[in-house]
Amino acid sequence: MLSKLYNELITRINSFILLIIAMLSAVLPACSVKEDNRNHTANEEKALSRIIYVQQLYNLTPAEDIIPEIKSTIDSMRRDGRNPYYFAALNVLIDRLFSEGHFSEADSLAVRMHEEAAEDTDSLSIAMAKRVRAQMFYKLSQPQRALNELEPAKEYITNPYRSSADFGTATNILEWLWIISHELGDTVRMNNAGTEYAHLVEKNSTINNWIDPTGHYPATAFAFKGAEAFSKGQTEEAKALLDSAGSYVIPSLPSRAYEHLYEVGCVVKASEGNRKGAIADVDTLLATHKDFPWFYLKDLLLKARILNMIGEHENSASAYSEYVAFHDSLSNNITDKRLHDLTVLYRTEIDREQKRAERFRLFALGSVALLLLILLILALLLAAKEKKRNRLLVERLKEFDLATENIHQPNYNDNEVTLSPIEKLDSHMLHDRPYTNPALSRKELAEFIGITQDALGQLIRNEKGVSVRTYINSFRLEEARHVLGSNSNEGIADLAVRLGFGTSRTLQRAFKDRYDMSPTQYREASKEIENTDT
Repeated sequence: MLSKLYNELITRINSFILLIIAMLSAVLPACSVKEDNRNHTANEEKALSRIIYVQQLYNLTPAEDIIPEIKSTIDSMRRDGRNPYYFAALNVLIDRLFSEGHFSEADSLAVRMHEEAAEDTDSLSIAMAKRVRAQMFYKLSQPQRALNELEPAKEYITNPYRSSADFGTATNILEWLWIISHELGDTVRMNNAGTEYAHLVEKNSTINNWIDPTGHYPATAFAFKGAEAFSKGQTEEAKALLDSAGSYVIPSLPSRAYEHLYEVGCVVKASEGNRKGAIADVDTLLATHKDFPWFYLKDLLLKARILNMIGEHENSASAYSEYVAFHDSLSNNITDKRLHDLTVLYRTEIDREQKRAERFRLFALGSVALLLLILLILALLLAAKEKKRNRLLVERLKEFDLATENIHQPNYNDNEVTLSPIEKLDSHMLHDRPYTNPALSRKELAEFIGITQDALGQLIRNEKGVSVRTYINSFRLEEARHVLGSNSNEGIADLAVRLGFGTSRTLQRAFKDRYDMSPTQYREASKEIENTDT
């Protein structure tokens, strides 16, 4: 028994492959008679063989994970150059991903397909991408969203007779428009799609002298015409059109090639009370779509309607119950797959975020380290530059000291009459060093030269251009500079107290303001100069 079922399965699969290959070999070359790019024939044949291989993988290995192999084939097709065959292969991969419940990856791939087609300004492939997304929305029970995605797609095909790919995509879009409109109950849009489909098939036969050896296209065209006639109450004309469609059926090919004939035929036959014919057609549809749950579900509902039309209400209720059960099962299955898919996607995204955060952390640490290194280098360069400047300044001050050390400094006890007030004051500051008293003020200095405090302030400002406090500190700072530039090891704090600054902080601030360096820097520069000279 199992062997018989296995053989039957293989026979059906091989028949379906023969149908695909026959349709491709009949439609693609015949419609390509007037193509201009004949220099790419070899590449097209290679791409065609690959898309057939991808389709065979999809059909012959339903229970195995063939997605990596399909992806590998598609990658090689992309490297050879994107073309309609490449996008057709992407379509197969998306369908496989969707069937296995990888909804997010399928949708992302469909979006990428659209983006790549847009990059290539390939209007045909853009139309294919839109059709692929519409199919996914339809299978997810979102017919209106599918229609919104699909309806603009046909506008991208400006000349459906230019090539086999243009013709195949255009008719496929119209076929899906018919299916989705029928699902939505939009008879006007459904009939318009069917009429346009039939027109394309008839005109392609005229323009390219094309004959479809599979009978799929003319049978579908007549079935769509029959559906339109029946919707307008023209039952006899509908029957005649369906008879014309039936004349194209090839029994050796899978029934799926003529699914629309059976779909329309069962309704027309049921309306006339042809129970046997109606049930036979709907059972054929169920057998054809047993591996396509979204179509099988619709067939169950159609069977319930047909049974109700011919008066078999009990069987109709049973069929409807089967429909409800299958609908719930399919919905639960899709929901479970979507939850699993979202869980996998969430975990993948978490891993990606963690890796991204780790890379960012490493980048941030590297950036901080680099910044610190740059700051360190800048600090060293600035320190070296400042050290060089300090040394140069100290050298200039020492040279000034050498140049002035032999100049006679007047003593106010000698030739007191000949000294001016400011000279007398300078001599007093140099020799008596009253500035070592931290409490020294203008009062003591004014009394020394016999003038008022205000007159002293005015005198110092006129002669020296500074205040009395600055004048006093200048002598303190000069002595501090000489001490720091000598071999003395006197501490800064002790020096500050001895010279009347009071605190080392006061000395350091005043020294920095006058010589643009700290006392310690001055001492270091002096020692460096001394060591260099030695």
